[in-house]
Amino acid sequence: MLKKTLLFCAFAVILTSCESRSEKAAAYNDSLIEQQAYVLSALNELDSSLNKIDTTHIDEAYLILQGRIVESLRAVDDIGAFNKDESLYNATRELIQGYEGIVDGPYAELIDLISLPDSMFTPSKQLRAFEVEDDIINGVEYLHDSFTKKQATFGVKYNVIFEEN
Repeated sequence: MLKKTLLFCAFAVILTSCESRSEKAAAYNDSLIEQQAYVLSALNELDSSLNKIDTTHIDEAYLILQGRIVESLRAVDDIGAFNKDESLYNATRELIQGYEGIVDGPYAELIDLISLPDSMFTPSKQLRAFEVEDDIINGVEYLHDSFTKKQATFGVKYNVIFEEN
């Protein structure tokens, strides 16, 4: 009887520690997602300015976005790995660095195109602007898909269920 009681107590401790680990993993994920959301809010602001073709706010939104990317990468580095597991940490860094590549590449080109005077905004420039917009959309979708897969793997490993957005 004593062995059964000890086994039951050991099982209860293991079960409690697993739940605690899952909760910690979920909180860790949330802290990384906050950094992604911080960048995405600035990205949305830039998109809004681009859609309005408001060149004053475009430049401001672009600079804010670049700053948020730097801040978020630093914050992710401060958060670090989860119990020596760097999988979600690396995935988040790759995601934010991917945003940085899109911001410094296609977004910068789109801003240059939109900022052209009307006399220089030819049909070929307009076509290029549409192509660049597609590059941005496809790039962001690829980044999010890649991150989501790595996040799901992390979730399975630590028994965390993520909300669908």
